[in-house]
Amino acid sequence: MMALVFVFQAVTFTIHKCSKSKEERPPAEVKTEETHETLFAFNPNTITIDSLQLLGLTQKQALTIIHYREKGGKFRKKEDFSKMYTVSPEKYLELEPYIVIPVAGKRPEPKAMTPEKPKVRPEIKQEEKPEIPKEDKYEEKAVWKSPKEKVFVDLNEADSAALISVKGIGPYFCKAILSYRKALGSFASIEQLLEIRGMDREKFDRIKDQVFVHPGGIKKFSIAEADENFLRRHPYIGAYNARGIALFIQSQGKEKCSLKSLCENNILSAQDTLRLHPYME
Repeated sequence: MMALVFVFQAVTFTIHKCSKSKEERPPAEVKTEETHETLFAFNPNTITIDSLQLLGLTQKQALTIIHYREKGGKFRKKEDFSKMYTVSPEKYLELEPYIVIPVAGKRPEPKAMTPEKPKVRPEIKQEEKPEIPKEDKYEEKAVWKSPKEKVFVDLNEADSAALISVKGIGPYFCKAILSYRKALGSFASIEQLLEIRGMDREKFDRIKDQVFVHPGGIKKFSIAEADENFLRRHPYIGAYNARGIALFIQSQGKEKCSLKSLCENNILSAQDTLRLHPYME
């Protein structure tokens, strides 16, 4: 009887020991595929799938971009690359300085049209030109009236008089454009006019060929050094985010305050981060 009890305890102890050692066995290491990222200048309209992967994109992300091009998609400006859902805002900010999209040559401007002198009918001599009836004289003057010259106004340099001269901008939008320019510091593109209340696509299409923004006129600033009151009034930041930026600087320091770090810490949204990017020093 004692022998049987001893054998039973020995078997039980052995089974318990084996199961415990199996549970404590460390999990197998998961091998991760090493990615070697290399940054270089590239054109998103012509880059190959292999080169996209060298930039740090996965094969699936690179294939999505290639399929977009094969279906007729085209990147006309850098911001178009950020609209690909496979490219995160952080990855776009990393690649944006390396994106190069050639600008097509401008078409030659048409020569100014000058009205031709009226031809004299061969059967009537010039000195014997018949008198124009009274009711037709107004129509003759209207034909020779000089057309209004087309204006081309820089949104960052224009005053109220210059803006009013643009066909399609009245007193209300003139005041609204000047007010929005003051809040932004400067315009970075003419498409920002669509952010003004009341400016729809139809109104914008009427004036877009009469206005422009010169790159040298964009007033840049450091988000770490900017005055908090300026950040509060900025349309892309606001009072709540300005306070978040101030707290981030207090805890992390100005040297770590950048658009990328503010986006990663959810202080600025990805959309506002992209909109602020042209203003950064």
